[in-house]
Amino acid sequence: MVKFKKTCIATLSLFLIISVSAQARVVSELVVKEIGLHTEGRKDKTEEIACKVFRPTKEQLIRYFNLAKESKESGNILHEYYSPCLATGLIKFEDGDSGSWILQSSGFGYVTFSNKETTYFFHNQDNQWTDPYACTYGLGDDPIC
Repeated sequence: MVKFKKTCIATLSLFLIISVSAQARVVSELVVKEIGLHTEGRKDKTEEIACKVFRPTKEQLIRYFNLAKESKESGNILHEYYSPCLATGLIKFEDGDSGSWILQSSGFGYVTFSNKETTYFFHNQDNQWTDPYACTYGLGDDPIC
């Protein structure tokens, strides 16, 4: 029994160390430049009208970037969660990295850092902004829809 407890404590400690180091970045500054945009070059009036309701607040955007998963590749997420509705701005993280960001209403976005590297971000759970294309992404099997 004692050996079992020690094993459980060691496993739990290792899990906590790994999960803390795997947390997303923390935003130190965020500037919102534009919201309610639609993809440039598309002449779809329906999209233009629909995207006007995508108006995330600064607080919602900070929460998004603090919770989002990061990747150096967009993979299938870009295609499965494409939305023509955009917001843009500038961001600085506590680790000193900074750059410009573009976010789609779906919760897919990216940051182009000052060193010209791009990192993709994705978080689509409880973002609290209005997404005019909610329930149209991926396979459409989201239980919330």
